[in-house]
Amino acid sequence: METNTFARPSSHHAVLTFIFFTLLTNIPSITSATITCSTSTISTNSTQTIKENTASIPSNNYSSARTFITYIKTSCYSTTYPSICYQNLSPYASKIQADPIKLCNISLSLALKATHTASSTISKILKSNNLTHIAKEVIHDCLYNVETSIGQLRDSLVAMVHLDGIDRKFQISNIKTWMSSSITNDQTCSDELDEMNVNATVRDKTRKSILKATRVNSNALSFINHLIY
Repeated sequence: METNTFARPSSHHAVLTFIFFTLLTNIPSITSATITCSTSTISTNSTQTIKENTASIPSNNYSSARTFITYIKTSCYSTTYPSICYQNLSPYASKIQADPIKLCNISLSLALKATHTASSTISKILKSNNLTHIAKEVIHDCLYNVETSIGQLRDSLVAMVHLDGIDRKFQISNIKTWMSSSITNDQTCSDELDEMNVNATVRDKTRKSILKATRVNSNALSFINHLIY
């Protein structure tokens, strides 16, 4: 388990709660169904659906929506999992617009949400009565790793608030470290599931929840890596 040697921001959880729910509410009406992607790595619905969904949108608003969707699509090309990236972020296109900070904030919030979901899934698995002693130990370790990841993603979100300060470079460096450590924690969990020969059903269910979180986290880290000091 990697020890976090960086100083954590002093902001209270109230700040985090405000950031998290502000970013994930008010999902815009323009979704991934609105724009047709030209590449096979990012899928959308048919052209007919696009026409139906955009018929009543004023031309100026539609133009802005296309611009924001294009920004999301282009940004996602630089990530490890572009299709997942576009699917997750396109509903927030009008909120992100073409702002890299908003892109990072919402990506981080989605990573935190996915990691919370993984934690909930693993907690339920741990309460199962049919686990062997070894399986319980491995799943318990996984839960600890995932909960540590949650803390690191929370710290990263809070640090994003302070990027306008004189220590911008330091804050971005901290965020990169915390997010990288979070991904490592998730991968360690998956490795232990294999090494300890955990029951296939338990292993696959646990790994599936962790894999989703890891991929969203990895995409968010890609955006953080592109921030300018």
